[in-house]
Amino acid sequence: MISKRSFTAAFLAAVVLPGLALADGDAPNFGNCAPAGEVGSISLTTVQADTLIVATALPNPGWWNGTSPEKTKDGFEYCLAAEIAHRAGLKHMKLMNLAWDQFIGGAATGYDIAMASASATDKRREVFDFSQNYFAANLGVAVKTGADVTAANLKDKRIGVLQGSLGADWVINTLRPNVEVSQYQGNPEMVAALMADQVDTIMNDTAILLTATAGTKGALDVVGQFETQWGVNVITPKGSANTPAVDKAVGAMAVDGTLNTLSATYLTPAFGKDPNVIAIWPLN
Repeated sequence: MISKRSFTAAFLAAVVLPGLALADGDAPNFGNCAPAGEVGSISLTTVQADTLIVATALPNPGWWNGTSPEKTKDGFEYCLAAEIAHRAGLKHMKLMNLAWDQFIGGAATGYDIAMASASATDKRREVFDFSQNYFAANLGVAVKTGADVTAANLKDKRIGVLQGSLGADWVINTLRPNVEVSQYQGNPEMVAALMADQVDTIMNDTAILLTATAGTKGALDVVGQFETQWGVNVITPKGSANTPAVDKAVGAMAVDGTLNTLSATYLTPAFGKDPNVIAIWPLN
């Protein structure tokens, strides 16, 4: 695992939700990725022959560099999925793009693995299986640059969070602000709300906030973060026979340096700021 970073609906019938887009990776290169692990080091039983179908929630810059499956060819999680496919000896990869609430609620089927910078929780384990962590997470605080938002006055500010996320649960039940929390269905909606002064701050995984705000040309800044014990994991359908193999692949990538290489290639440039220099805020 590398550091710093920060479903309960039942499964539907075994069909892909209508309207979900799929896009082929360019075998054997899987888009712009260059998998280097040992072919055949794991074995997967996939929904579609010789193909790994990966569910995610776009856009998610740095993790998935594209706004649609057809336009996404690299990113940390994209290339992590490509590496898993490569190590399983598969020649193709397809993406299933979901809205965040569909993704986190378990309302989709027809995929092999899923990744959207999501963490395992006891509640989500009722619906999904998870690999070991491939990234560690903190909870970041983003504001308009220069805004008067501090650890001391945060509880009195209008806070926006991602609906159904660990961050939302933490803000509501641990931080317990004095102002009603606004919940949004995606990171772009949260950023837009902050830019429009609909909220004073938005809170989400630090690395996700860094990538989400990097395109604002300095208008927004991640000014603080709270330490958590969360990780980020590969998701598999509950009871999937592939979970041990996926977990093995993630563990091997932590040991052989693949995760560090992916982070340096895709996340560090996207962040625009080293997460380690962001102040750790106390919980007041």
